[in-house]
Amino acid sequence: MRAPAGFGRIERWDDARGFGFIVPETSADGAPDRLFVHVRDIERGATRPVVGARVRYVPERQADGRWRAVRVAAVGAASGARAARSRRATAGAAPSSDLRGLWIAIAVWLGLLAFAALSGRLPPLALAALAGLNVLTFAAYALDKHAAQHGRWRTPESQLHLLELLGGWPAAGLAQQVLRHKRAKPAYRRVFVAMIALHLLALALWTFA
Repeated sequence: MRAPAGFGRIERWDDARGFGFIVPETSADGAPDRLFVHVRDIERGATRPVVGARVRYVPERQADGRWRAVRVAAVGAASGARAARSRRATAGAAPSSDLRGLWIAIAVWLGLLAFAALSGRLPPLALAALAGLNVLTFAAYALDKHAAQHGRWRTPESQLHLLELLGGWPAAGLAQQVLRHKRAKPAYRRVFVAMIALHLLALALWTFA
């Protein structure tokens, strides 16, 4: 079964073995975060894939339920070599910036929780519930990552965002970095940041009300 054509970027490419993975620019619930691509599915005459190159492809679901990309071709004015150089130049900066922002947000969160606990507004049971929620959130990310890799039923992004909003966003942020899951999807990341902001705002209003 084939789906409408989409756009993405080469996340990994093993030139010696002739295969790699594409990260879609956008994806709906149930769609894979990464698609397998084999060298034989590169359109004839197209530039050989390089990491960071933007490509157009057609998603195809195989008989075993897994997804792959077919009819793959590079797009855009930039050559594959320039895309690869750009990718290498920014690969370290983006995750580092994301982690820095995440740790700052976690520090603010812990400060608010400590103030609420010391002032008697937050019972120990609530702290235990938050810890459990974060364990659950990390597990949800891990299961979704596993499902994405094996073409199985995915956890809806709306459910992941709900866990983040309720207070599981610290574990979600760490899971994105440790598991390399969801962090390459700008649309998802924007909603994730919004969940952090809404949670911290609600916690601050409740703490100081």
